[in-house]
Amino acid sequence: MNLHFTFSIREISEVRDSDQVLKIPMYFTVEWEENRLVVDEGHRSWDDDSTGPKDENTEEAETLKHLWRPNLEIYGLEDFHNHKILGEMAGLRITKTKFIKYDTKVTIEISCQMDFNQYPFDKHTCTFQVGSYFYNKNSMTCSSQYFDPSAESDFLERNLQHHVKFQNLSENRKVVRLTSGEYAACGFEVLLKRKHEPLVYQVYIPCILFVTVSWISFIIDPKVVPGRMSLLVILFLVIINVFNNVKASAPAAASSRLNAIDRFIVTCIFSIFSTIIEYAIVLSILTLRPGRESERHYSLSNGGNEDIKPKFWHKIFVIIENPRILDAISIITFSSGFILFNLHYWFIADYDKKLIN
Repeated sequence: MNLHFTFSIREISEVRDSDQVLKIPMYFTVEWEENRLVVDEGHRSWDDDSTGPKDENTEEAETLKHLWRPNLEIYGLEDFHNHKILGEMAGLRITKTKFIKYDTKVTIEISCQMDFNQYPFDKHTCTFQVGSYFYNKNSMTCSSQYFDPSAESDFLERNLQHHVKFQNLSENRKVVRLTSGEYAACGFEVLLKRKHEPLVYQVYIPCILFVTVSWISFIIDPKVVPGRMSLLVILFLVIINVFNNVKASAPAAASSRLNAIDRFIVTCIFSIFSTIIEYAIVLSILTLRPGRESERHYSLSNGGNEDIKPKFWHKIFVIIENPRILDAISIITFSSGFILFNLHYWFIADYDKKLIN
């Protein structure tokens, strides 16, 4: 026996990252042949098209209780809700060729295995699979078709955090292997791609600005301790708060590793913290170096002999003599390193290869 399914999808109404659940409103139709029916082909009702096409007779949905019907299973089903107003929104049609069509309006919730290790660049493939509960693929087969709501001219996409696309069920998912046997499955796949653009304005750009502002401290005179230190401490506390807020709102990853946005913010935190450490070193040099009256003067000059290079510890004493050199080196080093990190993060790193759907 073959079951034919038709899925008239209305939209993806909700994606719950916390529960890893998809909510799909649709018109669910299943059709099968019932050769045991006795049909009066000469009855005038076959020519009546007031309630449907000719050669089809419309019955109340409750009539299905008196007929044989297949036991169906939707794999990964969380909830199956039939819509009702005065009665159940469902219909039954019996064709002249002994086919039974049952159609109902439902909202289905299915589980979807999601991997958030690359959040907010994560992509997911969720499968909707339906088949027979009792009969394996040798006893019952199926076929299906779906109607993509985005193909309609008046379709308005719901404001979700994902871009949604539909595609046919891949070949390796048309058979469900269980301990009790192999079962034929039909359905479709839902491709989810997260919209990361809002986080660019809410998180990424502010973090980049915080790090950039921290470089201004290299220009401030180290002797102005309150101004320079207060700037760095405030930036450090603010970006820590940003990290906590993002961590609280982001979906939890299956592993203990940091996701993509966490790695970016942690890098920004480390950059600002390194700026604080650099200033602490500069302050230590200013505070602990010997007084002017007792200190020795060192020069990189070699007395006109150009073949002799100054020793390393001579250079160290030059930095001790003038800590502003360390600020000049740091502003070049820190900015170059952060620019290289962003080039790798945004243009080189391939997040698709790391995704597990």
